[in-house]
Amino acid sequence: MNNEDYIVNGVSLENVRNGYELLVIQLMKKLIPEFPDFDSCPICIEDVYALSLSRIPATYFNNDSLVSLDANPDENIEEIVRYALFQVMGQPKHK
Repeated sequence: MNNEDYIVNGVSLENVRNGYELLVIQLMKKLIPEFPDFDSCPICIEDVYALSLSRIPATYFNNDSLVSLDANPDENIEEIVRYALFQVMGQPKHK
C-alpha cells in the first residue's frame, strides 16, 4: 500500500495499531517451542497470528494515546494463541 492510502485530511493513520499485536507475537514466540510438530513455515506463522488476532476484540491506539488492554487478561490471550496453534497444525494451508 501507498503511504498516501493512510492519510485522511492531512492526518496519517499509519501509526494506529491493534494493541494486542505485540502481545500475540510475544506469546507465539513463547508457545511455538511447546509444539514440536508445528512446522513454523511462514504461511503457518502468519495463519496463527491472523487467527489469534481475529479471535480477540481489537483495541486500537496510536503512540500518544492511553489505552488499557484489561479487557482480555494475558491468560485468555494465551489460550487463544494455543487454540490458533492447534487449528493451524490440524489444518495447514499447504502439504
